[in-house]
Amino acid sequence: MSPREPLRAGHILAVFAAARRLRTAAKAGTVGKPLRGKNIALLIGTSSEGERSALHGAALELGAHVAEVRFAEPAESAHSNGDIRTLARMLGRMYDAIDCGTMPSAAARQLEREAGVPVYQGLGMDDHPARALADLMALCEHRPPTTTRASILFLGDPLTMRGSAFLSAAREIGFEVEMGGQCQAASNDATCVVDATNAGHWSLLSTNGPLDEAWRCENHRFVMQTVLLDTVAHG
Repeated sequence: MSPREPLRAGHILAVFAAARRLRTAAKAGTVGKPLRGKNIALLIGTSSEGERSALHGAALELGAHVAEVRFAEPAESAHSNGDIRTLARMLGRMYDAIDCGTMPSAAARQLEREAGVPVYQGLGMDDHPARALADLMALCEHRPPTTTRASILFLGDPLTMRGSAFLSAAREIGFEVEMGGQCQAASNDATCVVDATNAGHWSLLSTNGPLDEAWRCENHRFVMQTVLLDTVAHG
């Protein structure tokens, strides 16, 4: 699941189904530790704060050993390309998967080419498609069962990475999408409203009211775990 590649309906629905199976297994206490013995590196920029990331917790729950590796953001030069190549090969020998966190896209792509193991470009970050799919999954689960053609009123910038991924995936699985402003939200008859005007904190509303933040975070965890299991356990 790459930030650069659009997701197809079959893939999106398969991720939803796998995430729901994980939720059911988690509630029953039957998930186990399928990533036991696997080592995952999370690349952490020197300016990052010390709080444990959502991805870190999601991987630990599956039994993986997680190491946070500090890195200095590379400069744009031939010398830095060699540094990334060296880093990629070293990490590829030591770990079963690598998350690039906030590493610049060009450097992350080079690391992906050189490492020889699964590489994620900020799997736990808001602008990764996993976050967009988690929110879309929540909307699907809260829309009225009698609705035959669901619609979304989207408020905010559709050109951000998160907005673009969300809208593309929503259209792919059959949602009608309308772009609007704040004044439309109260009077619009859309099945769902996604208020992305605050880029750091989206609000999702269904016909029954705002979607619970804890539910959305839970969805995000299970979507990330689905990606980890698909690429690390089965890769």
